Amino acid sequence: MGQAMNLVDTHNHVTPWSPDATQTYEQLMEETARRGLHGVAICDHYDPNSKTDDESAWKFDPQAYMDAFYSKRRMPSKRKPGDPPGFLLGIELDWIPEKKQILHQVFNDHPFDLGIISMHFLRGHDPYYVPEAIYTDKLETIYNEVINDIADSAEEMSEVQIIGHFDYFSRYAPDADSKMRYQHAPQAFDRLFKIMIKNGQALEINVGTIHSLMKRRGYSTNEAMPDHVILNRYRELGGRYFSICSDAHHVERNGLHMAEALAYLKGLGITEFVWFEERELRLP
Repeated sequence: MGQAMNLVDTHNHVTPWSPDATQTYEQLMEETARRGLHGVAICDHYDPNSKTDDESAWKFDPQAYMDAFYSKRRMPSKRKPGDPPGFLLGIELDWIPEKKQILHQVFNDHPFDLGIISMHFLRGHDPYYVPEAIYTDKLETIYNEVINDIADSAEEMSEVQIIGHFDYFSRYAPDADSKMRYQHAPQAFDRLFKIMIKNGQALEINVGTIHSLMKRRGYSTNEAMPDHVILNRYRELGGRYFSICSDAHHVERNGLHMAEALAYLKGLGITEFVWFEERELRLP
């Protein structure tokens, strides 16, 4: 069931470091080897302003994380035939503008291989928990606000390597057709992409959104793929770097819909996916 020996799955979660994850490090590595991947990264949630009952659960101790995993790191670029898959240590920083100094400090004070900046909150709410507090207007208005906020995060967190799941908010919108498209926010997307290109940041293709659109909205596999106009516009403006990830929190989600996503992206001419080692860009 190998998918691509030069592919590094750049965003996954393990228990107990992400409270919504159930897979262990050992399970993740077993799945990575089974899939025939070149390597994998864990990037557990660091949310400095969680609105859940147990706020501390979403903000792990970075030094304890280093103590648990730093010695296990294996650089995919140095992998030789017969070696196990590479293993990278990252962090998923949840964008909260008021907490930006904490995010800078956590990332810059610890030797993560890569950082992902992701937006899970709009107007102080996560759509997974309280969609009714977010989707109070037409999608164009909501998505324009979302993409502009993501652009703010990319600009502020210029040292972070990957812009995570730009289409996260399409997963939970109540509209029958909730897929995020370039036409929803063209100026905001252009602003985001120009910032990313200036910073050398990669655009994440997150197959978790594909799965969610299929499960929640009834899209076919092809319909659930990222809007090709968004991806093509990124490249038109000069964007070169894509990463791809399972965003797996559970063992059965490793590589789910990855093969279909890779085929779709290949059809668009996107065939290479980057990763980062010690914060340095790596190409296949």
